[in-house]
Amino acid sequence: RIMVNLGNPDQALKTSLLPVEGVGLARLEFIIAEHVKIHPMALAHPERVADETAKRRIHELVRGYENDLGRYFVEKLSEGIGMIAGAFYPRPVIVRLSDFKTNEYANLLGGEVFEPREENPMIGFRGASRYYDPRYRDGFALECRALKFVREEMGLTNVKIMVPFCRTPKEGGLVLEEMA
Repeated sequence: RIMVNLGNPDQALKTSLLPVEGVGLARLEFIIAEHVKIHPMALAHPERVADETAKRRIHELVRGYENDLGRYFVEKLSEGIGMIAGAFYPRPVIVRLSDFKTNEYANLLGGEVFEPREENPMIGFRGASRYYDPRYRDGFALECRALKFVREEMGLTNVKIMVPFCRTPKEGGLVLEEMA
């Protein structure tokens, strides 16, 4: 079976016309960076964002969501996932949970305060280890809300979830507990 990799929702309809069996990898990083633009933890805990420029830009982006900043993240992310999944429906779309490296997460609006500085972000605080950690748990909950919305409310049951950079079976179990 031949499947495509796709992260840009704007390319979904065109790409879905190719003779492929579905999407083998839909990366959330592109959707978050290009459509959400804000670090998930900055939406879950806006009081921790100290940078005034970041605060102002976040405020501009979330206009209309002031009572529930998390809803901004959930709606923007689910729109992007939904565009990809809808274009390929009923073919499978494997969506990989966010896997930014810490330096990439820090570049999102409001992200600098939430991310540790690491010598080697390639093998550090990323993927599965991030999702159940108290430093990112609330951000991961927003990702899960978006995926649940796509599957249950949009009816796009062709979305399958991939957990990236899972180091051990125990870690996989911890991620599944968080997802539940």
